[in-house]
Amino acid sequence: MKKTLIVLIMLVFTISEAQQTVRIKDVASLTGLEDVQLFGYGLVVGLGGTGDRNQTVFTEQTISNMLKNMGIELPEKHIRVRNVAAVMITGNLAPFKRKGTRFDVTVSSMGDATSLEGGTLILTPMQGPDGTVYASAQGPLATGGYDLTDRGLTHIKKNHVLVGRIPDGAIVQREYAFNLVNGKDLSLSLHMPDFTSALSLSRAINAEFADRIKTAIAKPVDAATVMLNYNAFIKDSIRSFIELVEFISTVENLKFEIASQAKVVINERTGTIVAGGEVRISQVAVSHGGVKVEIVNRPQAVQPQPFTLGQTEIIPNPEVVVEEKDAEMVVLDGTATVSDLAHTLNSLGVTPRDVISILQAIKQAGALHAELVIL
Repeated sequence: MKKTLIVLIMLVFTISEAQQTVRIKDVASLTGLEDVQLFGYGLVVGLGGTGDRNQTVFTEQTISNMLKNMGIELPEKHIRVRNVAAVMITGNLAPFKRKGTRFDVTVSSMGDATSLEGGTLILTPMQGPDGTVYASAQGPLATGGYDLTDRGLTHIKKNHVLVGRIPDGAIVQREYAFNLVNGKDLSLSLHMPDFTSALSLSRAINAEFADRIKTAIAKPVDAATVMLNYNAFIKDSIRSFIELVEFISTVENLKFEIASQAKVVINERTGTIVAGGEVRISQVAVSHGGVKVEIVNRPQAVQPQPFTLGQTEIIPNPEVVVEEKDAEMVVLDGTATVSDLAHTLNSLGVTPRDVISILQAIKQAGALHAELVIL
């Protein structure tokens, strides 16, 4: 029996230890300096007949209200909105964005428009969760695609044309108040909380400034937070004084050993498996084998008898094909990794979807010492 080997694509990051050396700024950030999410409701004009239809009532009402503000009275029944679309505008306002600076926004259709290609967003205020208007957005959209229809017969579409983006389309009108970096409540927050990482981070900071201050200035509070006592540093420093900005820059560029949890991430849709080098598999026996049943239709042509008025007929002729694979068993040592398992299963001709089932079974057997994450 011919065996078909299917190559398993696996990305394995192999490291010698469970800890890696990284910069603080890559895995942590100052607490209180989070982005604020903004949103707004507006209109996109200049569409080539691809805007909202008349049954989209809120678009007509918005146009009517806008025209009234401009001193134009027009009955709603005379409004045609095929070149206009109601949209929602979203964006993130980063910390330290001053008044007058710009940032990108995303524009998404709300009604039944078919495309926002070629449209221009009218001046729209953007507010935060507290209802305060922090920015305004306006400008031409870039959809990065197209949607063409030729008399309803030919339809060509590229990318999603109901969502567009305006680079630097929003202008900050009001600076939002965040926790100021004043040195009193200065702390670092890990993006991935871990007690071992928090302890290692604080030790790296204290070791860096050990020759300048006798007491520890970094103290881990929990798995995600490390407090920084900048006031004690400038008070007890036995060397030259460091400004707050320079102090933060020095801290965030320090390197420390971060601990990561052993995980195996599986994407069932694409058959991709990603595992860390710290993932280990105990001694386990893996057996793979199965039966493949396939129904094949081989139609036959039936000819009429000579000198008759009959016609040639095609009749179905289904056949059942059964392919049985020989079951094979492989025993993995206690020091095996996911990479070893991948090579072993690939030699058995196992498909990526079967590998997912095998990994789940190994996890249930208690032999996979890692968290199994299925996307």
